[in-house]
Amino acid sequence: VLLSPGLSTTRSISLLLTTHSQLGHSTPPNVHRSRQQQHQHHHQQQRHFGIKSPGQDPLELLKQSSEKRGFCDERGIRKPDVHWTFGISTSGASLEAPPALRTIDFQRITPSGIDFIRKRGMGASNLTSSNKASSILCSFGKYRTGEKVEQWVAEGHCEQLNVLGDGDIEGIDFLKIIPSRSIVELVASRLVKEEGGKALEDDHSSMDAGSHYMEVVQQTRNRLEAGELTKDELDKSMMLVRFVPYRMERYIGGPDQVMWERWEWQRATGECPEGTSLWNEPKRLLPY
Repeated sequence: VLLSPGLSTTRSISLLLTTHSQLGHSTPPNVHRSRQQQHQHHHQQQRHFGIKSPGQDPLELLKQSSEKRGFCDERGIRKPDVHWTFGISTSGASLEAPPALRTIDFQRITPSGIDFIRKRGMGASNLTSSNKASSILCSFGKYRTGEKVEQWVAEGHCEQLNVLGDGDIEGIDFLKIIPSRSIVELVASRLVKEEGGKALEDDHSSMDAGSHYMEVVQQTRNRLEAGELTKDELDKSMMLVRFVPYRMERYIGGPDQVMWERWEWQRATGECPEGTSLWNEPKRLLPY
């Protein structure tokens, strides 16, 4: 800043200090706006990082988690001799009746739902009747230091698929997936009921003569291994069911985490064009 010859030294120094002070405390509008944008962008990045979506398809996530734990293969099909189960509950036949709760073995996870088998009878009929609402629960992992528990809950309904004796279902021969011991005991239980004149719909038949039942089991096992069990025998003894979810939740947590991570998926309504997701965007929920 040049001092004007017409001004006294004192006034010139005062003007210089005033001008310097004003320049030091003012910020151009474009610089101020830029700082605001950087601040907002930083917070947007923080928020985005904090709520990163685990994925669009919960059934695919459940399948991937199960595959990592050695329960199923890359197609979602149960591996031999694994303990891979979930609980399923359906309302009773009347308001007074308690909900029906069962522990079921996974057989396959598909993009449409979860496949499993049930003994034919009153319980299976109640499960698949008129799109009756059902809920399932499954949990994996251990709640201890260095590990996490993963829990899934889902709401939906159950549908009966083709009978097992008809061969492949969606390219899969379920008779090669279902444990042979399950097939043998389901068929043997029906045969013993028929011998005693008991109602096949009875889900709580007593085993009056254990030794005879074991004989029937061994005979049935021999016939299964020889390929002698007929389609009609299989169809009368068991049915293949698919649980079709319309809402799913996943909880993940452990003692090393500050809080449970909880996500919810809801199935999209209306028709979904080919190539689009069957599920809406997932939503993160409060832990409780």
